Amino acid sequence: MDFRMNPGQLRIMVTGLHRGENPQPGAGIVRSIRRALPDAFIVALVYDALESGIYIEGGPDAVHAMVYPTSGADAYLDRLDAILHQSPADLFIPTLDAEIELLAHLPGELEARGLRFVLPDKATLQRRSKQHLPELAEACGVPVPRTIAVFDLAGARQAASELAFPLFVKGQYYDATKVENELQLAGAVSRLLAEWGAPAILQQRVHGPEFDVLGLGDGQGGTIGMCAIRKTALSDKGKGLGGMTVSDKRLLQICERLIGELKWCGPFEAEFMLDESTGAYCLIEINPRFPAWIDFPSMCGANFAAALVDRLATGAWPEPLPVCPAGHFYLRHQIEVHGRVDQLALLTTGTGFGQGQ
Repeated sequence: MDFRMNPGQLRIMVTGLHRGENPQPGAGIVRSIRRALPDAFIVALVYDALESGIYIEGGPDAVHAMVYPTSGADAYLDRLDAILHQSPADLFIPTLDAEIELLAHLPGELEARGLRFVLPDKATLQRRSKQHLPELAEACGVPVPRTIAVFDLAGARQAASELAFPLFVKGQYYDATKVENELQLAGAVSRLLAEWGAPAILQQRVHGPEFDVLGLGDGQGGTIGMCAIRKTALSDKGKGLGGMTVSDKRLLQICERLIGELKWCGPFEAEFMLDESTGAYCLIEINPRFPAWIDFPSMCGANFAAALVDRLATGAWPEPLPVCPAGHFYLRHQIEVHGRVDQLALLTTGTGFGQGQ
């Protein structure tokens, strides 16, 4: 990749460093960047001092505690200003849905702070939201499980009577819970409404294997690359603990139609179920960021995070990424990391730590 800036000068801000049972994408992005740009200076924004990606070998150079996006734009930008004063950065890669939802409304404010980023606009972000997924799928001729947005328990019970149990309850940003009866439904909907706000999303269950496609949209309806996997191991919460690359033109063509319709710009993850009764791929959701397994394709020769950094650094998309060959697999593996109490104290007090501040 042709980085016009001196790679040693790149200062990249990344969020979402949790690598536990439900990992976030940031740590994988950092690892991918290190493969291509080992000398880049990486500033991590974290929401918890115990995000394990803070402490891994080859992790970020500086770490700062961030306020939650739900605190609002003013609080978020104020904290960002304080962080940039301590640890200047040029490129910004937010990795969490709730952040992206907020930042899509603030492109001018980010540009005024000298940050380069790639984000979908507000209208595009809304079109791929869980509650509007059926309309997008219909426009692209893609099957989607029956999906109903609900705003309270009464609405959830009515929707469940139409969808039938078992079904999935999803938060508008995160979380999906399979429920088998009204009691479980009430608990899941109440929790998600309290945690993420309205609406909660009820989605019909589809029987079959799960598939994921990650990629980079060029904003013109095309892609810089895609990588498709079949999930081969799931946690108790349905999170992918393992996956294998697949070569399926039908699946990639579906994604091309979706990205072409949206003219998506930047990272995306499209999730599908292969309906065993019909043989059709059913679109489950589209996430506006890389998945947690983002570093896996870089091990197969397709470094999506580095391609994104190239775009941010140069203003132009690089050449299309190599195709990930079928038959490669990943397994999520737990290791121990270590830190120091003084680092926890610095993050807890909002000071942050790291070199080059």
